[in-house]
Amino acid sequence: MLVNKPRLIVVAGVIEKQGYYFIAQRLESASQGGLWEFPGGKVEVNETPAQALERELREELSIGTTTGVWLADSVFDYGDKIVELKGYLSHWQQGEIQLNSHQQMAWVSLSQLDNYHFCAADYPIITALHNHMAQMSNTKG
Repeated sequence: MLVNKPRLIVVAGVIEKQGYYFIAQRLESASQGGLWEFPGGKVEVNETPAQALERELREELSIGTTTGVWLADSVFDYGDKIVELKGYLSHWQQGEIQLNSHQQMAWVSLSQLDNYHFCAADYPIITALHNHMAQMSNTKG
């Protein structure tokens, strides 16, 4: 018998600053506690993914952002729920980062991302980010 699991649409922002990317570690008490992620959260009813991402980054990090290009979608079954994660480049506009719902943060280079244990749904976004950056460097050629 198939059980209908809740399916959550979640957005994640890849914030870049001077060649480094912002990642945050989930609270130990949270689902996927202790793992790293690109911050974001659930898309609410009547919200576009871009609106949700900008709201979530304001709530989680106290910063204002604008949503840039879409990187990847990732669908992952966590057992109790299915998460459809939409990853976007995010551009920091204003504010100082405050960790309102994470325990640690880091600014890391693209190659350093491999040194962190991410939530499973974030890995396709990392792959897409590598591909996007390679494509960008090829077009600058």
